Amino acid sequence: MPGGWLISARRAGQGMALAALAFVLAGCDRHSEEEARALAAQWFDIGETLHFDSRQRCTAAVFRAQSGEVKSRVPLFASPEAVVGNQAQSGAFALAVPDTSADALFLALMKVDRSTGMALQEVGITARPCMTESARQAFYSALTVVPSVLVFSGPDGAFAVLDPVRRHVVLTSGAIQ
Repeated sequence: MPGGWLISARRAGQGMALAALAFVLAGCDRHSEEEARALAAQWFDIGETLHFDSRQRCTAAVFRAQSGEVKSRVPLFASPEAVVGNQAQSGAFALAVPDTSADALFLALMKVDRSTGMALQEVGITARPCMTESARQAFYSALTVVPSVLVFSGPDGAFAVLDPVRRHVVLTSGAIQ
């Protein structure tokens, strides 16, 4: 028999195993709801889940905020310059400025540290497919309400925004390139 036409049973088995692994990994969600809750709970006091969806490349969740405070586990800064000055962008940090929306904080951070700003933007954009229309509205409201608190964790590929007016915490997560 010609050698090019036959595949050994061992090679065929390896190929099938790799194909099965790829299929399983392709269907994996980025986070479980419990993992997303645990991540957000590191930064905020959260209550019930109002929205949750996770897929391979994104997670979006909206939780009821139990308070308008950031937990002390994450360093809180009053300016993007302070974040960069303390080299906090390599871990998790919170950013809150009185009379400033999360969207304005994001733009200010982008001017001071473009790579962190771009990573934060990417995490928000890649989470969009995991949002329903009501989750998108909660996200938009959290980004534009004054005041708000923005938390970003590069190592987790996640950011969250506290909307103290509507009592929402919106968590997004996506792959950072």
